Amino acid sequence: MNTRTAVASLMAVALLTPLALLARQNILKNGSMEYGEGPSALDPQVAANWTEFGINVERSPTVNLVPPGPGHALKAFGDATSNAAGATQEIQNITPGMSVTASVQLYTPNFDKLRGSGQAGLVFTFLNQFGGTIQPVYAVYPLDASSPADTWIPAVIGPLTAPPGTAKARIICRLQWNVGDIGGAAYWDDAQVLVNNNPNNLVTNGDFETMGHSQGQSPVGIDDWIGFNDQEKSNDVAKDGLASLKVGTREAYSGLFQNMKALQAGEHLYLKGFVWNPASDPLTGSAAAGLKLEFAPNAEVPPPVETLPFDANSPADTWTVVELSNVVVPAGVTTARVVCILVADAQTTGTVYFDAAYAEHSDAPGVNQLLNWSFEDGPGGANGIDYWTEFGGDVATTRLSCFAVPPLHGDCTARSSGTAVTGIYQEFPVTENQTVTFRAYLYTPSSDRLGGTGKAGVKIEWRFGNVPPWVDIGGPNNTIFAGAPTNQWLPLYIDYTMPPGSSAMTRFVCIVAKGTALTGKVYFDACEAVVLNRFDGSDYDGDDDQDLYDAAQFQLRYTGAGGALPWNGMVFDSDDDGDIDPGDFAFFAPRMTGPQ
Repeated sequence: MNTRTAVASLMAVALLTPLALLARQNILKNGSMEYGEGPSALDPQVAANWTEFGINVERSPTVNLVPPGPGHALKAFGDATSNAAGATQEIQNITPGMSVTASVQLYTPNFDKLRGSGQAGLVFTFLNQFGGTIQPVYAVYPLDASSPADTWIPAVIGPLTAPPGTAKARIICRLQWNVGDIGGAAYWDDAQVLVNNNPNNLVTNGDFETMGHSQGQSPVGIDDWIGFNDQEKSNDVAKDGLASLKVGTREAYSGLFQNMKALQAGEHLYLKGFVWNPASDPLTGSAAAGLKLEFAPNAEVPPPVETLPFDANSPADTWTVVELSNVVVPAGVTTARVVCILVADAQTTGTVYFDAAYAEHSDAPGVNQLLNWSFEDGPGGANGIDYWTEFGGDVATTRLSCFAVPPLHGDCTARSSGTAVTGIYQEFPVTENQTVTFRAYLYTPSSDRLGGTGKAGVKIEWRFGNVPPWVDIGGPNNTIFAGAPTNQWLPLYIDYTMPPGSSAMTRFVCIVAKGTALTGKVYFDACEAVVLNRFDGSDYDGDDDQDLYDAAQFQLRYTGAGGALPWNGMVFDSDDDGDIDPGDFAFFAPRMTGPQ
């Protein structure tokens, strides 16, 4: 979409072809940066050595467990727009084979008791040398609305054996909830990570007594946006209203972002904004500033469904079927991952074999969606089993010859053993409200029978549709560099259509990349994001209707023929001619859906 502002050019085009009228929905809030102090305003009560996530997180003196007497704990509470908050810390020098235990104490006060769907707990993950998560993720949530108030409740994970590839670990104090369904607060104290039964706690500031400073928070917040690093609301210059966003080059990357709406394949999104490069302190070196479009899965991934009935009490030398029947696919899910899994720990012995895996969905009953369902193809081990992905364990899942165990079908099976979680999975497409049935046959031989606390079975995990790659800064239309014109508002835009098969949450980002710059800053203002083909009308506030509020905003932004398009006027410019005139009203008026 290229906005044409010259009236002569518009009339010339109009003589040749009729203009296409475009229905539009605005999906960005507070793009003029006027409203704050926002959720990212600086709270000095930040716990040192911890990285916060979510909006309402702080080091609080309200309650305390350790050390005895007055002190602090980590506090989090919910909000109506997100679904999680808390703090994380990475623990270095964790190596394969170490025995690791993580713990923390949780509390909710009677005067502000956790309510609704809120759950607070502890999450722990092993990480590789690049910071990637080594599955599975371990989590316990002992604190919820039914928990007793004014009582410290322990959360413990482990002991766990660090799997192959481990270089470090992450401990997370996490509060989660269904969006809009939460009240009250949760507190954490005495966070610990112990290794090999050594009493030395590896968590730094696990009692939250030491105060830090989070560079990820702005000293002056902007409502509906989340800031990171060197950024703040400013009245130095403004394109629209009295305020703009000021972003500097103190950190490698700085700016702020806003999560917008989930979009589907074929939806046409146009991002627009303006940037000011001040002559008094312009960008230098290789610094760049611009608009960035990011994508993420379009909802919180629903929890998996599993059944693990196969254990030390199951019959040996016998193939036993384990099945999940008619599991409903959750909303938004596009992919089912079916897993043959052994959940083992340090006390587990023996081996489990899998064969004759079968998965179907309700739109194709009787049709096995799995390829290589009896594990015949591929060498297994480190080289994998064709169409399947192996994971975890001291001994990875392998394709195994029938000479070791009588297969149920064909010549081969898949094997899991060891003292950690191991298994193998395959994915296939599904749609919400379908039902999925998944089964596999399990076997343990009397010569190496499953023993201890190990459990095995089948599991269904959920995935969302293809998430497109980000549209990063650096392009000719969405970025400025050092040497760009100064002391004027420079237009930026991203014109993007969601690719086939995609489904993702969209994120609008104003960002500065420092590069080699030693100094410099920019200002962003008058940001807009409009979906051009999502809604039959002009939906100014993105609430899926065209009502009297939208009509009032149309009146405020009406320019007449040839007028300059104001901020947030793009949603009403149905004929894409750079103004809001009688032609746009003729498009707008018949599409009213009601008073509210």
